[in-house]
Amino acid sequence: MSKFFKINFKIKIKDLFWFLVFLGVVKFILVTVLTFSEVYRVEAKEGTFTGCPPEFSELLDLERAKILEKEKEIELREKELEVMEKRIREQMAALKDLETTIDKKLRQIEAIQDERTKLLVKAIAEMRASKAAEVLINMDRDMAVKILSQLKSSQIASILSAMPPDKAADLSTALSGYPPKEY
Repeated sequence: MSKFFKINFKIKIKDLFWFLVFLGVVKFILVTVLTFSEVYRVEAKEGTFTGCPPEFSELLDLERAKILEKEKEIELREKELEVMEKRIREQMAALKDLETTIDKKLRQIEAIQDERTKLLVKAIAEMRASKAAEVLINMDRDMAVKILSQLKSSQIASILSAMPPDKAADLSTALSGYPPKEY
């Protein structure tokens, strides 16, 4: 389950990274547009458009007003983008903290499970072979294999010999690490 979370988490960070890159590109385009519109506005104020007929002057004033309105809109959007970038950075930091916390908790859980397994192995090792066989038969197969793999070979032999042959064969095959063959 932790591998699945790490994969999804990496995918999310990757998606956030590309989103930030996209925001940066949009910001660059907006700044470029603003720069050129400011140059146009300065030229218009300086009167570099000489000899302009009055009809066009009115149209230019209307266009100038539209450009100023769009400029304000672009500035507003740029501020919104900056706020969004800040939020994304904060969220990424929170996600990294969360990942660190989850990894720490998983390590603690694994350590507890390992300690409990060691206690169980010690208990099984101290039982008579017939009782240990009975317990292992009724236990989850993977857990039984994990326990058997931590015992001495003489203990494994006496426990397996106390089991019914089909159960002993199944656990022996699982203990070997090879997949069971179909006959």
